[in-house]
Amino acid sequence: MRADNSPHPAAQQRRLDCIARVRAVLEALECDGGAVTVAGVAARAGVSRTFLYDAARTTLPARLRDLATKQPATGRPALPDHQRISTKSHEPVVRALREANRKLHVENERLRNELAVALGQLRDLRRGLGSSV
Repeated sequence: MRADNSPHPAAQQRRLDCIARVRAVLEALECDGGAVTVAGVAARAGVSRTFLYDAARTTLPARLRDLATKQPATGRPALPDHQRISTKSHEPVVRALREANRKLHVENERLRNELAVALGQLRDLRRGLGSSV
């Protein structure tokens, strides 16, 4: 038995391996913009949630909290900065979508009118009056 109560070298190596796996998962999530949750990080890194919560394990809990707070309130993962749309390029996209929406609204109205005429003609035919169009 060790007199200094230091952990066994194999246990130290396992701990370092776990820390490296967690860091790799956090880096991947930061780059990809994936959802950052304790359970998700623990599962992807192959460690327990207790391992992540243990403050003596370095700065992992603080880094996990920082990444989680960068996510939007919608619960969806935030996109990395290089994938986000800029305000300058956002405006033409919004204009194009509004124009497409307007065209669809006009087409919808035309189709409703055509349907009303066809239903009126069908009603007249069923009554035996013939079409008056």
